[in-house]
Amino acid sequence: MNISENKRVVALSALFALAFAGVMYVGYGKSQEYAESQRKLDEINNRFLDYESGEGLAPTRKNRDALKAAFAQVSDVNKDLQQELNQYAAFCFGDGKKISAQDFQNELRDAIGKTRRIANECGAKVSSPAADLGLASFKNAAPVADDAPFRSFQLKAVARVAETILKSGAPVLDKIYCAPLPAAAAESVKPNSRKAAPYFPLRFEVAFEARRGVLPKVINSFMKDKDFFLTITGIAVKGKDTLPMIDAYSAPGAAPQAGDDLGASSAEGTAAPIARSVAVRKTGDPDETVRVHMNMQVLYFNPAKTK
Repeated sequence: MNISENKRVVALSALFALAFAGVMYVGYGKSQEYAESQRKLDEINNRFLDYESGEGLAPTRKNRDALKAAFAQVSDVNKDLQQELNQYAAFCFGDGKKISAQDFQNELRDAIGKTRRIANECGAKVSSPAADLGLASFKNAAPVADDAPFRSFQLKAVARVAETILKSGAPVLDKIYCAPLPAAAAESVKPNSRKAAPYFPLRFEVAFEARRGVLPKVINSFMKDKDFFLTITGIAVKGKDTLPMIDAYSAPGAAPQAGDDLGASSAEGTAAPIARSVAVRKTGDPDETVRVHMNMQVLYFNPAKTK
């Protein structure tokens, strides 16, 4: 492989690391850490773009050393990301036992009961659309045997999210919806499939009520979860409190025509202070109750591809 071909291989490695790092580094409330990490990744990427766009890159010692240094940086990033990814994969694999459809049904009933108990302990309400954790169709009808491992992992992730929401003080867990399994799930159960992905997302939605000031803490808990690789793909927040009416208009106080005379005698009297208006917050109160709807996904790791 000549140096021109080799630099393209290295560039592809960099692009992979950058794309994946963009997901791994995102965390609510860690903007400074993310910004610094992104700056470093952009710097590496720009160097690879320079190499990739350069025509007739001379195979000199200087260029070779520059390529080796840049590749070492990308390798370090990839290594750190892979270690973190392996932690999520190990939890996803669990004890490695193949779960049956009946086992999944038992897990679902247990998870529903546990969520109800947590809600009672927290003084919260679980509405009917959330009571079955988005998997009501499987309470009385077992899923296809091949789907059981995926549904089981999706259930565990949803139950973790519901527990986090309830324990945050949310008064209402309003709705949970679990999306159908993606095509990648069916492909992953085919023996020796070359199209099987090493990991793929299982999607779900959740709606709840919470105090606006608590919401950042809830979201941060999802992003910092050590067991599930959770991602928020969409979020909508709507205030439930009625907004106050606009204040009646009042004309501002007359502005002074000239500056104060600092040399004037105090005996001449003191002018009345000019009225100043201070803005009053009308919405965005941290104690305001809001309804939150989130689209989420959790990564499922294929043991045949990632072990």
